[in-house]
Amino acid sequence: MLLAMSALCAAPALAQDRPAQVEAFSIAETGRLGTAIWRQDVAAARATDALLAASGGQSPQGVIGWIVTPEGSGQRVRFLSSGPAAPHAFKDVVVDSQLKAGAVIDVAEPGLSADDVAQFAARNTAAQAIGPLRCSARYNAVMLKDPEGPGWLVWLLASTTQPNVVPMGGHYRFHISADGQTVEKREQLSGGCLDMDSSQAQRGGQTVGLVTNVVVASQPLEVHVFLSLLNRLPIYTMAGDKLWEVQGARIRDVTPTARR
Repeated sequence: MLLAMSALCAAPALAQDRPAQVEAFSIAETGRLGTAIWRQDVAAARATDALLAASGGQSPQGVIGWIVTPEGSGQRVRFLSSGPAAPHAFKDVVVDSQLKAGAVIDVAEPGLSADDVAQFAARNTAAQAIGPLRCSARYNAVMLKDPEGPGWLVWLLASTTQPNVVPMGGHYRFHISADGQTVEKREQLSGGCLDMDSSQAQRGGQTVGLVTNVVVASQPLEVHVFLSLLNRLPIYTMAGDKLWEVQGARIRDVTPTARR
Protein backbone atom coordinates (compact mmCIF):
# COMPACT_ATOMS: atom_id res chain seq x y z
CA MET A 1 0.00 0.00 0.00
CA LEU A 2 2.46 2.63 0.93
CA LEU A 3 4.39 1.43 -1.93
CA ALA A 4 1.39 2.61 -3.83
CA MET A 5 0.66 5.42 -1.41
CA SER A 6 4.12 6.63 -0.62
CA ALA A 7 5.54 6.38 -4.08
CA LEU A 8 4.86 8.46 -7.15
CA CYS A 9 4.87 6.55 -10.39
CA ALA A 10 6.99 7.62 -13.31
CA ALA A 11 8.43 6.03 -16.42
CA PRO A 12 12.24 5.88 -16.51
CA ALA A 13 13.99 8.28 -18.87
CA LEU A 14 17.52 9.39 -19.57
CA ALA A 15 18.96 12.81 -18.84
CA GLN A 16 18.02 15.69 -21.09
CA ASP A 17 20.14 18.84 -21.32
CA ARG A 18 22.72 19.61 -18.67
CA PRO A 19 20.71 20.79 -15.65
CA ALA A 20 21.02 24.19 -14.09
CA GLN A 21 23.01 24.71 -10.91
CA VAL A 22 20.89 24.31 -7.78
CA GLU A 23 20.82 26.05 -4.44
CA ALA A 24 23.29 24.58 -1.96
CA PHE A 25 22.65 25.10 1.72
CA SER A 26 25.46 25.52 4.22
CA ILE A 27 27.32 22.32 5.06
CA ALA A 28 25.68 22.22 8.51
CA GLU A 29 22.20 22.81 7.07
CA THR A 30 22.80 20.24 4.34
CA GLY A 31 23.57 17.67 7.04
CA ARG A 32 20.49 18.66 9.06
CA LEU A 33 18.14 18.54 6.08
CA GLY A 34 19.50 15.24 4.84
CA THR A 35 18.98 13.72 8.27
CA ALA A 36 15.43 15.10 8.46
CA ILE A 37 14.65 13.67 5.01
CA TRP A 38 15.93 10.26 6.08
CA ARG A 39 14.00 10.31 9.35
CA GLN A 40 10.74 11.25 7.65
CA ASP A 41 11.20 8.69 4.86
CA VAL A 42 11.91 5.89 7.33
CA ALA A 43 9.08 6.99 9.64
CA ALA A 44 6.57 6.87 6.78
CA ALA A 45 7.75 3.39 5.81
CA ARG A 46 7.62 2.06 9.40
CA ALA A 47 4.18 3.58 9.98
CA THR A 48 2.91 2.03 6.77
CA ASP A 49 4.17 -1.37 7.82
CA ALA A 50 2.27 -0.96 11.11
CA LEU A 51 -0.91 0.13 9.30
CA LEU A 52 -0.75 -2.83 6.92
CA ALA A 53 -0.14 -5.25 9.80
CA ALA A 54 -3.16 -3.87 11.64
CA SER A 55 -5.30 -4.17 8.50
CA GLY A 56 -4.56 -7.76 7.61
CA GLY A 57 -1.95 -6.84 5.02
CA GLN A 58 -4.33 -4.72 2.96
CA SER A 59 -4.52 -0.97 2.60
CA PRO A 60 -7.59 0.37 4.42
CA GLN A 61 -10.21 1.51 1.96
CA GLY A 62 -10.14 5.20 1.13
CA VAL A 63 -6.57 5.97 2.28
CA ILE A 64 -5.09 8.57 -0.09
CA GLY A 65 -1.76 9.47 1.51
CA TRP A 66 -0.14 10.77 4.65
CA ILE A 67 1.56 13.73 6.27
CA VAL A 68 4.27 13.76 8.93
CA THR A 69 4.48 16.19 11.84
CA PRO A 70 6.76 16.42 14.90
CA GLU A 71 5.56 14.57 17.99
CA GLY A 72 7.84 15.20 20.96
CA SER A 73 11.19 13.70 20.01
CA GLY A 74 9.51 11.54 17.38
CA GLN A 75 7.14 11.96 14.45
CA ARG A 76 3.43 11.47 13.93
CA VAL A 77 2.51 9.87 10.62
CA ARG A 78 -1.10 10.76 9.91
CA PHE A 79 -2.86 8.78 7.22
CA LEU A 80 -5.54 10.64 5.34
CA SER A 81 -8.71 9.48 3.65
CA SER A 82 -10.89 11.22 1.13
CA GLY A 83 -13.90 13.20 2.32
CA PRO A 84 -16.85 14.80 0.55
CA ALA A 85 -14.99 18.10 0.07
CA ALA A 86 -11.44 17.61 1.34
CA PRO A 87 -9.08 15.03 2.85
CA HIS A 88 -9.52 14.25 6.51
CA ALA A 89 -7.48 12.51 9.20
CA PHE A 90 -8.02 8.76 9.43
CA LYS A 91 -5.29 6.89 11.35
CA ASP A 92 -2.23 7.97 13.34
CA VAL A 93 1.02 6.12 13.99
CA VAL A 94 3.64 7.75 16.23
CA VAL A 95 7.20 6.78 15.30
CA ASP A 96 9.58 7.42 18.17
CA SER A 97 13.08 8.92 18.14
CA GLN A 98 14.53 5.44 17.57
CA LEU A 99 12.30 5.11 14.49
CA LYS A 100 10.10 2.45 16.06
CA ALA A 101 6.42 2.59 15.15
CA GLY A 102 3.78 2.58 17.86
CA ALA A 103 0.18 1.41 17.71
CA VAL A 104 -2.22 2.39 14.95
CA ILE A 105 -4.70 4.84 16.46
CA ASP A 106 -8.08 5.93 15.14
CA VAL A 107 -8.14 9.71 14.85
CA ALA A 108 -10.86 11.17 17.06
CA GLU A 109 -11.06 14.53 15.29
CA PRO A 110 -10.92 14.11 11.50
CA GLY A 111 -10.46 17.79 10.74
CA LEU A 112 -7.04 18.93 9.52
CA SER A 113 -5.16 22.06 10.54
CA ALA A 114 -4.24 24.64 7.90
CA ASP A 115 -0.64 23.41 8.05
CA ASP A 116 -1.77 19.81 7.55
CA VAL A 117 -3.82 20.77 4.50
CA ALA A 118 -0.92 22.82 3.08
CA GLN A 119 1.60 20.00 3.61
CA PHE A 120 -0.56 17.48 1.77
CA ALA A 121 -1.25 19.98 -0.99
CA ALA A 122 2.48 20.69 -1.33
CA ARG A 123 3.14 16.98 -1.83
CA ASN A 124 0.54 16.73 -4.58
CA THR A 125 1.64 19.98 -6.23
CA ALA A 126 5.22 18.70 -6.48
CA ALA A 127 4.12 15.31 -7.79
CA GLN A 128 2.22 16.96 -10.62
CA ALA A 129 5.24 19.08 -11.58
CA ILE A 130 7.99 16.47 -11.73
CA GLY A 131 10.54 17.17 -14.46
CA PRO A 132 11.48 15.16 -17.55
CA LEU A 133 14.29 13.20 -15.87
CA ARG A 134 12.66 9.99 -14.61
CA CYS A 135 15.12 7.53 -13.14
CA SER A 136 12.72 5.26 -11.28
CA ALA A 137 9.25 3.80 -11.61
CA ARG A 138 8.62 4.92 -8.03
CA TYR A 139 9.24 8.23 -6.29
CA ASN A 140 8.86 8.80 -2.55
CA ALA A 141 7.92 12.23 -1.23
CA VAL A 142 9.29 14.08 1.82
CA MET A 143 7.85 17.42 2.92
CA LEU A 144 9.55 19.85 5.32
CA LYS A 145 9.09 23.49 6.24
CA ASP A 146 11.47 25.70 4.27
CA PRO A 147 14.17 26.86 6.73
CA GLU A 148 14.66 30.04 4.71
CA GLY A 149 11.06 31.12 4.07
CA PRO A 150 7.36 30.60 4.85
CA GLY A 151 6.77 27.82 2.31
CA TRP A 152 7.61 24.14 1.96
CA LEU A 153 10.47 22.10 0.61
CA VAL A 154 9.35 18.89 -1.07
CA TRP A 155 11.73 16.20 -2.28
CA LEU A 156 10.71 13.57 -4.79
CA LEU A 157 13.21 10.78 -4.24
CA ALA A 158 13.90 8.09 -6.81
CA SER A 159 13.47 4.77 -5.02
CA THR A 160 13.93 1.07 -5.61
CA THR A 161 12.93 -2.24 -4.08
CA GLN A 162 15.98 -4.02 -5.53
CA PRO A 163 18.61 -5.13 -3.01
CA ASN A 164 22.00 -3.38 -3.13
CA VAL A 165 20.78 -0.72 -5.59
CA VAL A 166 21.43 2.91 -4.60
CA PRO A 167 19.57 5.40 -6.84
CA MET A 168 22.18 8.17 -6.89
CA GLY A 169 20.42 10.16 -9.61
CA GLY A 170 16.94 11.36 -10.44
CA HIS A 171 16.00 13.21 -7.24
CA TYR A 172 14.15 16.55 -7.22
CA ARG A 173 13.76 19.41 -4.77
CA PHE A 174 10.74 21.75 -4.96
CA HIS A 175 10.13 25.09 -3.30
CA ILE A 176 6.35 25.26 -2.75
CA SER A 177 4.25 28.18 -1.53
CA ALA A 178 3.02 28.29 2.07
CA ASP A 179 -0.49 27.19 1.04
CA GLY A 180 0.95 24.23 -0.86
CA GLN A 181 -0.61 25.26 -4.15
CA THR A 182 2.21 26.81 -6.19
CA VAL A 183 5.61 25.59 -7.38
CA GLU A 184 8.00 28.50 -6.84
CA LYS A 185 11.08 26.58 -8.01
CA ARG A 186 11.89 23.07 -9.18
CA GLU A 187 15.48 21.83 -8.89
CA GLN A 188 16.85 18.69 -10.51
CA LEU A 189 19.47 17.38 -8.09
CA SER A 190 21.54 15.33 -10.55
CA GLY A 191 22.72 15.49 -14.13
CA GLY A 192 21.19 12.15 -15.04
CA CYS A 193 20.24 8.69 -13.87
CA LEU A 194 22.76 6.65 -11.92
CA ASP A 195 22.04 3.43 -10.03
CA MET A 196 25.00 2.22 -8.00
CA ASP A 197 25.69 -1.18 -6.45
CA SER A 198 26.17 -0.85 -2.70
CA SER A 199 28.09 -4.13 -2.63
CA GLN A 200 30.85 -2.31 -4.50
CA ALA A 201 31.37 -0.21 -1.37
CA GLN A 202 32.95 -3.26 0.25
CA ARG A 203 36.60 -4.11 -0.30
CA GLY A 204 38.53 -6.74 1.59
CA GLY A 205 35.65 -7.12 4.02
CA GLN A 206 35.65 -3.41 4.89
CA THR A 207 33.27 -0.63 3.91
CA VAL A 208 35.02 1.98 1.79
CA GLY A 209 32.02 3.79 0.28
CA LEU A 210 30.64 4.80 -3.10
CA VAL A 211 32.04 7.56 -5.32
CA THR A 212 29.93 9.88 -7.46
CA ASN A 213 30.15 13.22 -9.29
CA VAL A 214 28.00 16.25 -8.49
CA VAL A 215 27.51 18.46 -11.56
CA VAL A 216 24.68 20.67 -10.28
CA ALA A 217 26.47 22.14 -7.22
CA SER A 218 29.98 22.75 -5.88
CA GLN A 219 29.39 20.62 -2.78
CA PRO A 220 27.40 17.55 -1.67
CA LEU A 221 23.64 17.97 -1.37
CA GLU A 222 21.14 16.81 1.22
CA VAL A 223 20.21 13.79 -0.93
CA HIS A 224 23.75 12.46 -0.47
CA VAL A 225 23.32 12.67 3.31
CA PHE A 226 19.96 10.90 2.98
CA LEU A 227 21.44 8.13 0.82
CA SER A 228 24.42 7.69 3.15
CA LEU A 229 22.11 7.25 6.14
CA LEU A 230 19.63 5.05 4.30
CA ASN A 231 22.30 2.70 2.98
CA ARG A 232 24.64 2.96 5.99
CA LEU A 233 27.73 3.71 3.97
CA PRO A 234 30.00 6.64 3.14
CA ILE A 235 29.45 8.48 -0.12
CA TYR A 236 32.35 10.35 -1.68
CA THR A 237 31.31 13.16 -3.98
CA MET A 238 33.50 14.96 -6.47
CA ALA A 239 32.04 18.46 -6.70
CA GLY A 240 33.72 21.49 -8.18
CA ASP A 241 37.44 20.97 -7.63
CA LYS A 242 37.03 19.12 -4.32
CA LEU A 243 36.46 15.63 -3.02
CA TRP A 244 33.96 15.40 -0.17
CA GLU A 245 33.19 12.59 2.25
CA VAL A 246 29.55 12.25 3.31
CA GLN A 247 29.12 9.93 6.26
CA GLY A 248 25.61 10.44 7.51
CA ALA A 249 25.22 14.07 8.59
CA ARG A 250 28.99 14.55 8.72
CA ILE A 251 30.32 16.20 5.57
CA ARG A 252 33.99 17.03 5.20
CA ASP A 253 36.45 18.10 2.54
CA VAL A 254 38.89 15.24 1.95
CA THR A 255 40.58 16.64 -1.16
CA PRO A 256 44.15 15.32 -1.38
CA THR A 257 46.65 18.01 -0.37
CA ALA A 258 48.30 18.02 -3.81
CA ARG A 259 45.03 19.15 -5.41
CA ARG A 260 44.31 22.02 -2.99
